[in-house]
Parts: sequence; C-alpha cells; structure tokens
Amino acid sequence: MPNRPLTRRDVLKRGLALGSGVLVLAGCSVPERQSTPLAVGSPTTTAPVATTPRRGGVVRIGRPGDIVPAGAPFVLTAANVHLFTLLYDTLVSYDSGPASDAPQPRLATRWEWTADARRLTLSLRPGVKFHTGRPLTSDDVKFNLEHLREPAVGSQWRAYANAMHISTPDPLTVVIDYDAPLKSSFDVLAATFIADPQTLDQVNSGQGFVGTGPFKFREWLPGDHLTVDRNPDYWQPGKPYLDQVELRITPDAQTALVALESGALEWMSGVPAQDARRLQADPNYQVMLTASGGTFHYIGLDLAFPPLADRRVRQAFNYALNRQRMVDTALTGFGRATPIVWPRQSLGYDAAQDQSYAFDLAKARQLLDAASWNADTLVPLAYGALVTLSAPMAQIYQADLASIGVKLDVRAVPNADFFSRLQTAGFNSAWTTTMAFMQLSPATFLSGAFPVRVPNASHFESDRYSQLIALTNADTDDQTLKTHLHELTQIMLDESFIAPIAESAAATTGPEVARATVHNAAWNRFGLFAYEDIWLSPPAP
Repeated sequence: MPNRPLTRRDVLKRGLALGSGVLVLAGCSVPERQSTPLAVGSPTTTAPVATTPRRGGVVRIGRPGDIVPAGAPFVLTAANVHLFTLLYDTLVSYDSGPASDAPQPRLATRWEWTADARRLTLSLRPGVKFHTGRPLTSDDVKFNLEHLREPAVGSQWRAYANAMHISTPDPLTVVIDYDAPLKSSFDVLAATFIADPQTLDQVNSGQGFVGTGPFKFREWLPGDHLTVDRNPDYWQPGKPYLDQVELRITPDAQTALVALESGALEWMSGVPAQDARRLQADPNYQVMLTASGGTFHYIGLDLAFPPLADRRVRQAFNYALNRQRMVDTALTGFGRATPIVWPRQSLGYDAAQDQSYAFDLAKARQLLDAASWNADTLVPLAYGALVTLSAPMAQIYQADLASIGVKLDVRAVPNADFFSRLQTAGFNSAWTTTMAFMQLSPATFLSGAFPVRVPNASHFESDRYSQLIALTNADTDDQTLKTHLHELTQIMLDESFIAPIAESAAATTGPEVARATVHNAAWNRFGLFAYEDIWLSPPAP
C-alpha cells in the first residue's frame, strides 16, 4: 500500500461492522484553519483579516456556565469546549475546505495503514512536552487511548477503544491493531485530547489540567473564572501569541453583554440572538457563527416516564413543536427548522422526511385524545443552564402545549446535573438541549450520540433500530447507507422519542461574539477554536 494518510473516505469504503460496542456522544476535532464561518440560513460577520500577529495580551471570555471537570478531557461536553483546545492537543486534526476528510498532522506527524486497513502505525512528533516539562511518549498515548475503555470514565469513545489493540515498539511509535476496519477510527484520533497520565488525579477536583496544549492551567475558582497562561514550550514555534486567556462565568447574559460592550470582556459566548443580530452590523464586533451541521436543538422524551410511553402522545408532542417560531424568536433566524437529525450535506438527509411534523395543534390534540391523555398530568421539561437558547424555546413550547391541555413544567437544571442525567438516561420525563456532530460519519453519530444511540437517554429500543445502526457501520456503498439511514430516520419520526427543533448556525451556547481587536479566531466545523493562533491588536484610541 502507498505510504500516505488514509482518509476517512477510504476507511468508509473499507469499513466493516463495529459490532455490539456502544458509544456515547459523537466526538469533536481540533480546530481547522477557517476564516469564514459556515452559517445556516443567515448572513454572517467574518473575523477581521489578520495581518502580522502581535505578541502579548489577555483575552477575557464571558460564558454562561462553568466547566465540568469530572472526566475531562475524555468526556466531551459543551461545558468544556474552551477547555479542550486551550490545554490539550489531539493526535490528528481535519483540515478545512473540500479536502477536509483528509486527516492532518498534529501530535502525530505521519501514519500508515496496512493493505487490509487492520493495522495503523502512527509516528509521534518529537520534542512535544506536557506542561510539567515531561516529554510526550507513545506510552502516554497508549494510556490515553486505553483509558477511554474505563466504564467509570464515561468516555464517548469507549467502544472504539475496546476495539483497539495498542502497542508501542518505541517511544515515538504507536501501533493500533483492529479486529476489523472501523470507518470512523480517525474521528476518535481527532477527538481524543491527550492528557498527562501522571497528573490525572488532579482533574476531577479541578486542581490541575495538564496536557500539551498552547496554554497552561493557572487556577480555577468554581463559579467565577478559569485562567490559563501561555505555554512557553509549545510545540508550534512562536505560538501561542496571547499571554493569557481567562474564562469568566457570567450567567446573566445582559450583564455579560454590558461587559463586552464596555471592553471588560473581549469575547462572549452565548450572546442572546437578538443582540448578536444587532452587533452583526457593528464593525467593532465579529459574530462568529461556528455551525456546520453539528448543532441541533431538540426535545427528548423519556419512555420510562409512563405518560410518555404511548407513541401517540410522543407524536402529539412532535406536532406541537412550532419550530419556525422558535427559529425566528429564540434564534432570530440563525438556524433552520427541521424535524430530522441530519444537516442537508449529510447522506442521511431526505427532503421529504424534512417536511414531516408540520406544526399542527389540532392533529396533536387528536392524538392525545386517542391516547386518553389525562389533562391533570404534569410533564417536567428540563433544560441545562448552559444552553441559554433552550429557555425561550421551552417557553414557546409550554404555551402551545397548554393550549391543547398539556401542562409542561419547565425547569432549569445546573450544568453538571443536567449532563449527568443525559449521560445516564436519568431524566424520567422530557428535556431539551442540543446534540452535536452529525457531520461525522453517520455510523459514529448513531452509535454514539446520547439521544439516538442504544441505549439512549429516552430508553427507546427496538431490534430493527439496533440492527440498522449496526448495518450503518458495515455499509461500504453510499446508496446502501442512504437506504438504511432513511429507514432509521423514519423510525425516529414514527416513534418520536427524539424531536429535533432546528439546526443552529451558532454554537451550543448560542452565538459567539468577539470584539474586532481579536484576530484569527479560527474554528473548525465542530466549533472548537484554535487558541494558539489568536492575537490581540490594541483598541482604537
């Protein structure tokens, strides 16, 4: 076989079944060098054109929720999106543009597959150091990949890690043997953030986060801020440009917005959509719409909650979703209403299925009557405090359901508690949040994402549904894969254990807005930023 990187497309064509392994949420990749955001259904403001990077400065980022240290960096959660690429690196990344399926070097500089795609040999970058000063070796990579297997870790990549047989013939070589080719194997390598095995005991308590990334952990004051300093030994010469990044916890959006506009913050995550729309017209700001089909708002319905066990009730809840109003009101147009889980560029997308469940309260009422709905039933609907756009969506939903005799009790849940319930299928009612990474291999998403995997957060299961997920791992022909994805999507629509609301053009927490003095704020299609490339220009006099 030629000595060249195997693309994800190559692996897709060679893929065999993943087997009975189960993943959790589909993962994410390190930043791509991308200067123009991909918006969905709305105009964008791009970052200023960078000239010569300037060294020094501090970027203060306001965000609505705190980090969740438990399981970091092996559990991929929206609460830690800034943490991952500030402090850690991955083995490979995906470049932007038409050739984005080709893995690009990061901690691994080259790789080679055997002809049968069952053995992958990775050559590590020499001279890379952890923040402690200790050199990165193949044994560290082996530890990290094998650590994903631990049930207590709760990693999204546990099943993939179980399929890997890892050896380290020398300090800079990692060999991964597979029982069968996995079409999503590079997704795992691009989404596993390499941590220092010797300091992992500090992570859960928040006392330390040690990786090889562009910044080094300084301190975390829960509920207030997290501060990181420039890593002078970073493997990319001359980078990062910034001296420091500070994540400030700013749960009140209007207070954070005042801080952004006064210059107390350089950057804000989770800007209310109407304010993002306003700032989009101001040259002093850049609205960074990071989505590329990887952020969908949805409603989850737990079959373990007896009132939701009847699928006619769940279908009624699906018809009662005024998706377009939620896009227009909560997202102020930064999105696309849809009842299915696939972005338009996905093989799973079907235009006819995308027209399902038009808003119809009369139809919803008929289904509830057929299911003998008890009007005294109270249905709790939880949303995580981090996803601020969930609140206005939930309020619209609450009012529409009330008009047909359904009492919805909307409840905000702290981030850590909400994520724990999502991970362990512990809602026992309804919830709303975002799901991510549908733009990866469909098999990766279906085998892993909390809302759709088996087992899933809704406690939905069927033999055919499980069989179809396994088949998507084995499909090597695009048309066959499309056929299986169509049937899977139809099961989701018929059973309505998940009810997508909209594909968002913003990140999970909402639009990211930075001042124009922030340069090179590049992100990948998963919304992760390349902090090593960001630099500050002095504010205008």
